[in-house]
Amino acid sequence: MKRLARLVLVCALGCAALLIGGCAALPGNAAPVVKLGVIAPFEGAGRPLGYAVLPAIKAVVAEANASGDLGAARIAVVAFNDSLDPATAARQAEALALDGDVFAVIGPFTEGAAAAARPALDAAGLRGEPVISTDPLDGDYSDEIAAAEKATRGAIKALINRLNLD
Repeated sequence: MKRLARLVLVCALGCAALLIGGCAALPGNAAPVVKLGVIAPFEGAGRPLGYAVLPAIKAVVAEANASGDLGAARIAVVAFNDSLDPATAARQAEALALDGDVFAVIGPFTEGAAAAARPALDAAGLRGEPVISTDPLDGDYSDEIAAAEKATRGAIKALINRLNLD
């Protein structure tokens, strides 16, 4: 009988230790995630532009996440398609503005789409970084890639300043 009591006690203590140890890994200890929105053409005729700039933006974000400059925070990229259409860009900006974790938006990539998105971004107090392509269908996106990288670095620097991490 004593043996059974000891076995029950050891099992109970083991379960208690597991429960207490598991509490240290609850989601409340996860790094805070902020989001960088991207409004670009991922469908239609402008699709090659969107898929040319997105990896460049993600690379800059990955570099920032790995650098330690963000403290405990991490940046996730959320990309929205506008198909180079101003009305769609405006709707996508409104959708991004509803997400309180979004700190900035890269794009849209045409003047018309950027102008249409601006009111929603301004109303939400979001930093907008339009990257205007002179010809979004020309196939040479080196200027747009460089501008998107620069805009992403600027948005991240502003975030670091806002978080007082510089």
